[in-house]
Amino acid sequence: MSEHLRQLQQRFQDYLLDQSHDFEQDIISTDDARAEHRLGAYYNAYRIRLIDCLATDFSGLLKELGDEGFEFMALEYLKLYPSEHPSVRWVGKHMVEFLQHSGQPEAEFFAELANFEWSQGLCFDAADADRLFTLQDMAQIDPAAWPTLKFDFHPSMRWLDLNWNVPPYWVALDKDEELPPKQRGEYPTRWLMWRKELSPNWRSLDVSEAWAIEAAAQGANFAELCEGLLEWIGEDAVAVTAAGFLKQWIVDELLIEVSATED
Repeated sequence: MSEHLRQLQQRFQDYLLDQSHDFEQDIISTDDARAEHRLGAYYNAYRIRLIDCLATDFSGLLKELGDEGFEFMALEYLKLYPSEHPSVRWVGKHMVEFLQHSGQPEAEFFAELANFEWSQGLCFDAADADRLFTLQDMAQIDPAAWPTLKFDFHPSMRWLDLNWNVPPYWVALDKDEELPPKQRGEYPTRWLMWRKELSPNWRSLDVSEAWAIEAAAQGANFAELCEGLLEWIGEDAVAVTAAGFLKQWIVDELLIEVSATED
């Protein structure tokens, strides 16, 4: 590629990203179309494409704000966070941060709604697991090995701590049903999210399971889970509770491997 062509492409990119209008001097005006009008077709088409991508990734936010409100928001977003990745898939990666600092009256709710939607996309895009750990696998574990069991989770698994009732609100938006009142809890609720088959799944966690799954994901073994769960569960029931969490994680297809480790 010649240096002149490389510079020409760079100036065109700068123009599309709203960083420079010097490129107009490289475009010939005709009697039918001025240079700025001819370039404007590309300028507007590029933004329409990015707005369409944002609308796909944040379909609930689109319904919440309406077409006009969403378009205005998206244009303001693109001024601060122009697309930097070769794939438009990642154009919305700063949306949560943008909404958190937008100064809108419902900024926190909008940011959590965007976070919930973006996280669904990340779940969908996550790597596949070569295998899943099953209840039949669990039955083969030597009872003496249980204290040292460690856990590997599906690559798509993540969790969100949300103050607002975003998940049920999003479901109503998605199904065009009557919207529930927006409610902010006294404490955040942890929502577990993962991909099961080809669909993102989610469910809320109580504080004990929220702690347990985070500890397990960070490398805690079964004995350490039981010890930590004593903060919420009585000693006579803690092992059964931890085993119940393990069974639920297997049924949910969250685990890809459970293995005994040496101390």
